[in-house]
Amino acid sequence: MKTNSTGRSTKFPAIDPKLCKKCNRCIEICPKNAIRESSNNCCAKCVKYCMTMEVPCSPELIVFDYELCDSCGECMSACPHDAIYWFDGIKDA
Repeated sequence: MKTNSTGRSTKFPAIDPKLCKKCNRCIEICPKNAIRESSNNCCAKCVKYCMTMEVPCSPELIVFDYELCDSCGECMSACPHDAIYWFDGIKDA
């Protein structure tokens, strides 16, 4: 797993909104409770990642809490629609 200078992963799961069917299997399987169904279209929870990373955003679907996510990949394995993929990339400051 690729990590940054602090030891945190720089590889995070992201949702492809075209493939996601909202079956919620990813939410059920996540050992860190880092995946939630969006309760609104507010970006307050992950706006700081938009500022530092090119994180794909689909707030009307499933949202990841990247503070809790340890990039274990359980969600990817559980998704029957292959809607979750690895996003790897930090915006240059």
